[in-house]
Amino acid sequence: MTFSTVLPSKSTTVFEYTVEEATDIIGEIADGIDEIKGLKYARPLNITVAPWLVYEYGLGPISQFFDTAEELIDEGRAWQRLRGTPAALTTSLAWIQYDDIGIEDQVKGRRRWHLYQINMGELPGDNEVERLNNAEYLAGLSDPARSYFWRGFFGYDVRGHVWGRSRFGFSIWGDSSGVRLPGGKVKWSHGRTHSIAATAEAGADIILGVDYEDGDPLTWLPSITWEAPGITWAGVTDARALKAWLMLRIPAHIGLFDADGDPVGYARVLREIRDVTDYGDAETTVELVYEASVAFGVASGTVATAAIVFGGVSIAGKPFKVWLTPDQIDFPDGETRVGESAVAFTFRETVRERIVINLTI
Repeated sequence: MTFSTVLPSKSTTVFEYTVEEATDIIGEIADGIDEIKGLKYARPLNITVAPWLVYEYGLGPISQFFDTAEELIDEGRAWQRLRGTPAALTTSLAWIQYDDIGIEDQVKGRRRWHLYQINMGELPGDNEVERLNNAEYLAGLSDPARSYFWRGFFGYDVRGHVWGRSRFGFSIWGDSSGVRLPGGKVKWSHGRTHSIAATAEAGADIILGVDYEDGDPLTWLPSITWEAPGITWAGVTDARALKAWLMLRIPAHIGLFDADGDPVGYARVLREIRDVTDYGDAETTVELVYEASVAFGVASGTVATAAIVFGGVSIAGKPFKVWLTPDQIDFPDGETRVGESAVAFTFRETVRERIVINLTI
């Protein structure tokens, strides 16, 4: 690089030219100036310039989601160009392994048109609180200033009732399903189902008082009415049908137990369905379906086994309380567990657990 004066050609003395040339450092730094061109795009990245590039591109708020400065700068620059678009949300949530999200804008005609929801595509996992807080944070950085991420869901999604557009029983009046984490503004609604195939142990019918055989004479008890199948004046004609009908009328809970067999809690059976109705075939087994749900945040602990539990009475002051802890239930005549089977899950704050036991008798 040659010396070039910036002094006026007229009225400049030799002394002034000499001082200018003597103090000019271009000759000393010219090679460095040429070499620095394109330095921030070179790979591998010179680690000494990385902090300045992070500052230049405004990537400090997302730096905790990357292991290396190169990844932060390369992916962060691409994300900065997308901010305010759905693509920015998809990009940023993939940093915390949400790889299959679905963004859902508010339906047309709603007053709060700026709200949007995200189908997260999977449950939050073991690091539930950290991951969901990160998702809320990244969505807030990525979405448009006029939009508001208010709800994320997967596996359990019950919407607020819209008059004339949704059915009672399939919607919630004035709200949508979900719960907020402490300090968070986004509502989270997750759910999963645990389906268990179980078989009633030998002798369970005797303990429960439904030990009938075909041809037995029938003693008319208050629990047996003309609605009961498999009976005539002469006696029992189909013991399996009668046993199933009687068992469905015995109050029951689904008990959840830890690895040591100690109770985690008891869920009141909300729905009981007799699945098999063809009792005429001698080879047909009778299957009863016991179903219960545990709401968001009411239970904690890890479950190792589940069973249908008979004989429990609520002492929580609310006879129809859906979830009972071990100190809220009593067994005056003893606890009877039927169909105890292995199941493995841990309760989460934002996950609604549904347990279905298909009991063969």
